[in-house]
Amino acid sequence: MEPTTPTSRRRFIALAVRSVLAAGLLVVLFQFVDLKAVLSAFTRADVTFLLGGAILVVANLGLQLAKWRYFVRLVNPDNSNVEITASLLFGITLGTITPGQLGEFGGRALRHQSLPAGSVVGLTLVDKIQMMCILGIGGTIGLVELYDLVMPFGPLLITVVSACGLLIFFRSHVLIGTVVHIRPALAERYLLKEFFASITVFKRKDLTIAFLLSISFYLVLFAQMFFFLNAFEPVSPYEAFVGFSAMMFLKSLLPISLGDLGIREVTSAYFFSLCGVAEATSVSAALLLFAVNVLLPSVVGLLFIPKLQQQ
Repeated sequence: MEPTTPTSRRRFIALAVRSVLAAGLLVVLFQFVDLKAVLSAFTRADVTFLLGGAILVVANLGLQLAKWRYFVRLVNPDNSNVEITASLLFGITLGTITPGQLGEFGGRALRHQSLPAGSVVGLTLVDKIQMMCILGIGGTIGLVELYDLVMPFGPLLITVVSACGLLIFFRSHVLIGTVVHIRPALAERYLLKEFFASITVFKRKDLTIAFLLSISFYLVLFAQMFFFLNAFEPVSPYEAFVGFSAMMFLKSLLPISLGDLGIREVTSAYFFSLCGVAEATSVSAALLLFAVNVLLPSVVGLLFIPKLQQQ
């Protein structure tokens, strides 16, 4: 047995702390949300809406796979569908046990034999940045609506954030290049270097396709949340969208627990309460969103754990 190194101890401690944090957040949440009400909501749930949200996991994973396949084949057109699928699913598995799904970087890289690890990390970073742009735009719209920001501040904020999000999505290499020109030392940082190397393979057409796939994925996530909410009580598309968009955006800004567990539920309870949605409903829907889109694929991803090389 190999001796425990300081690095491995730090990683173990970090994992333990985040596990405790996730559990702690859930404990705090259920101090304010009646657990019996949540359990009761599940017993009265509309099965049709539950099935509708669950079935959409096929579209959810399908769009993620289509986008990742498109990205990978920009670098290596001969990459197999099996390897691409294994990379995505194992990335979700490692992402589940890391804050902000950071484990996806390593998970995707470990399952790709036909691409350099740096290229996989760079492409994953591009994917993450693109989704943050979409989440930022949607989240700003949701927050403006939830807090009823008056003219002209609300519309101006949406316009500015949307413009910045689209600029980063389609012209990120120019923005990063400007930053590096100002501070050349940043160009030597691993993630930024891999991001630069990856973003150069994207042409305007590729970015447009990536944008459409990202928007489609976001809308499928919203549709799932809408179905899960309505499984417990009637919630309008407007209420579902503003609560969902604000929750997803804030969750992405606070990657402090494992698989975002706890953060997702707390923010869901808070933002949907501003829409008049019962906390038992929003928490139940958020837990289902986690179970169907994160927990289930991560279990499947265990089938793709890479074999250790014999020394």
